[in-house]
Amino acid sequence: MRIVRFTLTLVLCGATGSVAAQAPLATKVRGRDAPAGAAIATLGAGTRVVVGAAKGAESLVTVEGWVDASRVGGKRDSFPASVAGKTVLRLRESPSATGAMLGELRPGTGLTTLGRQGTWVRVKRSLWVPTSALAGAPRAAPSTPSVPANSAAVAAETAAAPPPVGAMMTSRGTALRTSPLGKAMGNLPAGVIAEPLARDHGWVRVRIEGWVVERDLVPSDSSFGASLTAADLRADPEGTRGKMVHWEVQVLSLQVADPLRRELATDEPYLLARGPGTESALLYLAVPPSLLNEVKAIPPLTNVLITARVRSGRSEPVGTPILDLKSIARR
Repeated sequence: MRIVRFTLTLVLCGATGSVAAQAPLATKVRGRDAPAGAAIATLGAGTRVVVGAAKGAESLVTVEGWVDASRVGGKRDSFPASVAGKTVLRLRESPSATGAMLGELRPGTGLTTLGRQGTWVRVKRSLWVPTSALAGAPRAAPSTPSVPANSAAVAAETAAAPPPVGAMMTSRGTALRTSPLGKAMGNLPAGVIAEPLARDHGWVRVRIEGWVVERDLVPSDSSFGASLTAADLRADPEGTRGKMVHWEVQVLSLQVADPLRRELATDEPYLLARGPGTESALLYLAVPPSLLNEVKAIPPLTNVLITARVRSGRSEPVGTPILDLKSIARR
């Protein structure tokens, strides 16, 4: 399941708040991936963390430090990197084996990388710790029961990102609206970082970032063909050219175009796929460079969810539709 990061710009009522606070840990603690979740790290007393949202007796904190680059592995869940190997990875204050140790990260823990210096990589990770372990840190009020779980997830991820200059933080649960006094789009729990864009008589237009499951998104493009099938593309190749589709298809193989595929560039990578849905039509999905590594990791016969733009509804010489791939996620 692929998670997509998005930026949301909405109007927030109540223009007060504060930038996320820093605080040292008063004691050695275990950090967890969720409130009462699995332990992913141990942080030492005195380690400084950025304090985010609170939930019950736990607070979300973010820690940064340096780790041995040879122990940084590939993607894990929504994280671009992870702790490789079978032993804990020491997190240090400076890029040196003699740097003060901030804590230890467990194998498999997802990480965000911030930079590199020699054989060291600077990383950060957000995790939940007992609020009682924070040395007098101001903390946000707990989320109210009315806040949906997906809003809490947005709060966790936005708290994990470095706040932009001038950013604000919600001090309590508040409504998101399309405009001042406009339709409510949802709720933000306490502790969400928001970037102010404009103010109008006690209202603030803000930008926030969060993550959603890709299968819950459809193109906003006005050319989106919600009900188009592969048969529609072949029947009306001119009328469907440029249309956006959001389909489930089955990947058959990754190939490179030869001169016989006249509407694909020579050596252009493409996925041979079958679908959409229960249709047995063959499809050519042209793969852009930005998605090539992701596509290479998908095994044959995997069902995927794609967003693509129609290049040709009936290509020469055999009539196979060609689509330009915009996104792809495993089912």
